[in-house]
Amino acid sequence: MKEKLKAFIGRIPAMLAGSIKSFTVWFNGVIGTALVAVPLMQDTLPQLQEFLSPDRYKQLVAALVVGNLLLRIKTSKPLDQK
Repeated sequence: MKEKLKAFIGRIPAMLAGSIKSFTVWFNGVIGTALVAVPLMQDTLPQLQEFLSPDRYKQLVAALVVGNLLLRIKTSKPLDQK
């Protein structure tokens, strides 16, 4: 168990470096930021509420989950090998 943990900890710098090249990491970062920003924008800009109703917001989140799943399926290498 200790050896596996040490090996994993040793791979962390390579995984962080590889994450810059990962479409999945970029996609999740952009989407995570957008999901936080959209509700804040809705409060600030009431005009957006007609375009992003709660149902539309749910559809957007569902589409993002599907996008994330597709990118995960596409992933063929671990982050430390990118």
